[in-house]
Amino acid sequence: MAVVSTVPTELLTEIFYLLCKRPISVYKLNNSSCKEDFPWAVGLVCRQWRIAFLSYPPIWASLELSDSSYDSLNPEAHNESHAKEIHRRLALYLERSGDYPLRLDIFLWSDHNKAFTTMALEMLSACSHRWQTAKFNLETCGDWPLDSILLCKGNLPTLEWLEFSGAVFPKYARIFEVAPRLTHARIGPWEKSCGWVLPWTQLTELFLTSSGDFVIENGDVQNLLPMLHNIKELRFCFNCDEVDFEGGFPQVPPTPLNQLRILEVPHPAILSWFEAPSLCEIYFADYQQDYHESLDVHEHTSSLIQRSSCRIRKLSFRSGRKLYVGTLKDVEELVINYQHSHGLRSSIDISSLPKLRLFTIICWIDEDFESTMNLLTAALKSARVPTRRECSSGTPISLLERVVVELHDRRKEPKITKMLLEIVDKWPAVVFRT
Repeated sequence: MAVVSTVPTELLTEIFYLLCKRPISVYKLNNSSCKEDFPWAVGLVCRQWRIAFLSYPPIWASLELSDSSYDSLNPEAHNESHAKEIHRRLALYLERSGDYPLRLDIFLWSDHNKAFTTMALEMLSACSHRWQTAKFNLETCGDWPLDSILLCKGNLPTLEWLEFSGAVFPKYARIFEVAPRLTHARIGPWEKSCGWVLPWTQLTELFLTSSGDFVIENGDVQNLLPMLHNIKELRFCFNCDEVDFEGGFPQVPPTPLNQLRILEVPHPAILSWFEAPSLCEIYFADYQQDYHESLDVHEHTSSLIQRSSCRIRKLSFRSGRKLYVGTLKDVEELVINYQHSHGLRSSIDISSLPKLRLFTIICWIDEDFESTMNLLTAALKSARVPTRRECSSGTPISLLERVVVELHDRRKEPKITKMLLEIVDKWPAVVFRT
């Protein structure tokens, strides 16, 4: 410890802060269970290290709060003394954080300890002028916790990032209406009936999750788009396995979003709503369960490119269907995430993407490993990934530099098998990642 003890405290605190990967948990009272985790582990090394991490506000400015039903196996989790101790620690952690901007992760499951949770939320709301990021997951407990954060309305001068999961009634819809620094928001479930009011015009990143396709049929999305003046990343998704788009899509004039660079849509027809000259990445999240019908994005993608004069550099698909994109001359990166319950399908012919350099295939492996590898081999062939023989011919047939196969192996004893080695040997551009 002689050399370590000479390290200045200021340097130690910066190192400790960089090593903090997770927020400080308020609801876990048994710190001994976290003694091997950071930052609690450094407090056991020596007095200097303990003083360093206890006295550095940024470490204590990232807090995680959950109701005690999260620890349902703990019989002491519902008594009054347990709640009082959590309140004491929350007050202590807030004091240690000084005036540093707060990063909050609030996850509430139920109303079993409504009084305890209400008091904790009120303590955090009293510091709302310091909130920098706020993540609320209230999907299973209803909207009663929002009563405790109504005090935040109009007092969020430093809030930059908001994430909210859970139903909301009009009474609470304007809590985050005034937040002069808010630029990133993730909201779900979202629809006009919820009455969400955010400073839409200043957002640069927006992620909207809906529980049904009625937000498209009702025109909620189309009405929102003209307000997104500064949006750079926009993502629409659904929190259900299947969405029926048989009702079609409203025909509306394209909305010009001049700064939009990244767009995710649940159906290619939605591209007709946009005019985006800066767009360079498109993500398709497919919610159709008819896997015998191919997913054709060529018409709408080409129309968007022509209308916007944009250059699409990256295409990403999350789908279990066969894909058709046609010829896209500017695409350099392609990602295909095959939905794990349906296996791999024939891949995109990369000869239609003449500038493609990076190709990623994401798939899941179950016990039938041989079948998955056969499907992967077929996908590589259908994509016309250059083989070793073609690469050694001396005649460049593709700009492709690398094919990353990301395997999510759910077998009890995953192994590097002979089939994996054979694939790597045949296609030298392929690398596996797990």
